[in-house]
Amino acid sequence: MAGGISPNKIITIPLEDYNSDHYLTLLYQAMLNMGWDIGYFDHDGIIAYTKISWESYSEEISARLKDNIIVIKSECVGYQGLFTDYGKNNKNLELLLGEISYAEFHLQQNLEQTTQELINGIPEKQFLNLEDPPMAGKEQLRGFFSPIIPRKKYVITPLLVIVNTIVFILTSVAFVLLPKLLFKNNISDDTSEKIYMLLGFNSRTHVLNGEIWRLLTSVFLHFSWLHLVLNMIVLVYVGSLIEYKLGKWNFLLMFLFTGIISSMFSVMWHFTEISAGASGAIFGLFGILLALLSTNFYERSARKALLISTAITVGINIIPVGEGIDHAAHFGGLISGYILGWIAYWGVTQKNLFIKKWGIALSGLLLTAAFVAYGVLFMPQYQVKEYEALIQKYETMSNQLNVDFYGETSERQVKLDSMEQRGLPRVTEIKKIAAQLTHLKLPYKKKKDAEVQAKLINLYCQYYNLLYLEFKEQNHYKYRPKIDHITDQINEVRSDYSKNN
Repeated sequence: MAGGISPNKIITIPLEDYNSDHYLTLLYQAMLNMGWDIGYFDHDGIIAYTKISWESYSEEISARLKDNIIVIKSECVGYQGLFTDYGKNNKNLELLLGEISYAEFHLQQNLEQTTQELINGIPEKQFLNLEDPPMAGKEQLRGFFSPIIPRKKYVITPLLVIVNTIVFILTSVAFVLLPKLLFKNNISDDTSEKIYMLLGFNSRTHVLNGEIWRLLTSVFLHFSWLHLVLNMIVLVYVGSLIEYKLGKWNFLLMFLFTGIISSMFSVMWHFTEISAGASGAIFGLFGILLALLSTNFYERSARKALLISTAITVGINIIPVGEGIDHAAHFGGLISGYILGWIAYWGVTQKNLFIKKWGIALSGLLLTAAFVAYGVLFMPQYQVKEYEALIQKYETMSNQLNVDFYGETSERQVKLDSMEQRGLPRVTEIKKIAAQLTHLKLPYKKKKDAEVQAKLINLYCQYYNLLYLEFKEQNHYKYRPKIDHITDQINEVRSDYSKNN
């Protein structure tokens, strides 16, 4: 089995005295017999694509003539799980060699004539050529360190991987040092959040308060090594497919634009969560690729193979399952990428030199700026954290009230003092909490929760006031029916709330 980000298998066949055009004819006929889609054929070689099946997303089969040697390669088109081809490339080459022998046997009487007819039918200009095949970028991924080595047709992608890795190392060091320097090793959820914010992670509250730079910085930040590595692997895969097609600077801008827009989607969707990672931008690149594959930007056979394999890869990974995953950023990146992909196609196919050079950048910048401006100006700043703080405060005071009213002391005066000196002032305080809850600006569901909590708090306040009067006046018959009625109301509100949630 072959492995790697782009698994492939290569064999070389010395032609010696065998006519190269004759052998290419046998290859052509063998590929046709196997039902493969041929995208390119000429004196220097051939490119074909296998059929899509449950076993295979399709492989690109290329044969190149070099110094009287035929180099035949089978390479996976789509992203491969566990970085292995499960033997598909080796199987393709074995079947191809067998089919070549079969074609040679049946064409031995008229091979010369068939070759001439095939050569005469070669168009003067073809969409594909062996110098610039559809997967030219993926051909750079040979060797363990190849994904991070810039070279022709593959420059920005490895640099992005390097930058993301360096940033992760620096932030990891910062997470060790900052608690000691700024917080005296007092580690808590609040401390961690402050460190995240210091380092440039994304947050709705901060962005809507003007810190829009977080939309960009968060694209280069990751929460763990696993988070980083998985994102970089997929970035290498999709980057190798489209960077050389768009050009390095257009590719970089598209990565940044989709990253910023996906971060804004995250801000719009999440109310309190901290977000970061390149996955939104990576889904944006997939969106661009899908858009380009919806046009004639790629040759038909290559387009079909890439479109199906890309759609399957995106479809599997875009499913919104699992916790701790920013699905909003993924959807935002994919949608914005698809739109920017059409802008990119429009730009690179223009004859006007100014539009061809600047059209993609200016259009993408305008779209990104407009979307960010819309988000910052029109997205409400919810008070979710204030809500959570008030609920936490109420729960703490509620526990204290239980002690004030139900303490273990058997002395009547001590218990009465506890109610009057500590309990009743707390009842007054939690009534203020109820009032504050009803005035918070919250998302619809949280608003309903706050209203229910406020109603319960007010009922509990009535309950404790009645409990105090009952105890003080020692009049069970006067107050107990009212206390029972309040208790029934509390249970009813709780029951209705549970049914609706």
